[in-house]
Amino acid sequence: MKSNSVLLKHILTHKGLSSGYSVRGKISNKPDGGVRIIQLKDFNDDYTSIGQDCFQLEASKIKPKYYLDNGDVLFIAKGANNYALVYEKKDRIPTIASSALFVIKIDKNIANPKFVSWYINQHEVQNYFKTNEAGTYVTNINRKTIEEIPIQLPSLSIQDKIANVAQLHVIEKQLTIKINDLNDKLITSQLFNQL
Repeated sequence: MKSNSVLLKHILTHKGLSSGYSVRGKISNKPDGGVRIIQLKDFNDDYTSIGQDCFQLEASKIKPKYYLDNGDVLFIAKGANNYALVYEKKDRIPTIASSALFVIKIDKNIANPKFVSWYINQHEVQNYFKTNEAGTYVTNINRKTIEEIPIQLPSLSIQDKIANVAQLHVIEKQLTIKINDLNDKLITSQLFNQL
């Protein structure tokens, strides 16, 4: 089955696309504050996962409309690495995104968020960003540019398959890095034992 070419804005829910929560001043950690905040520093493994050390903010200051839903796509709008990652809820702590991120709410009846995230991270879309970025020193991608990302959208079943294989590929790459690291340590240890 052939893919349809659509713009990102045509596969969003009514909540659509929003900027993350804007904190005045420096973000400081309030352990047990009640709301976790995902910042750029929390992206790990070449922007494929979120670390365990996210800061928390005081829950009373944050409206629930900023809370992330399972399957929201987090998009890095600032800087040179304009990647996307799907948020997956791991516990009951409400979580929000910082203002350096856009939150993209995909209509799951039309598109698989993991497929959309994978597609945004591919070379063609990254080139699209390079031709549409603003700013001289710290570049950023604006809302209109994100809404008009052109996406080749196959059927949902094909999207699911692509998303699954892409996820397995990420896991494979992470395991390869770990294996190589362990191998280096083993060889170094054996060489030192010869001294």
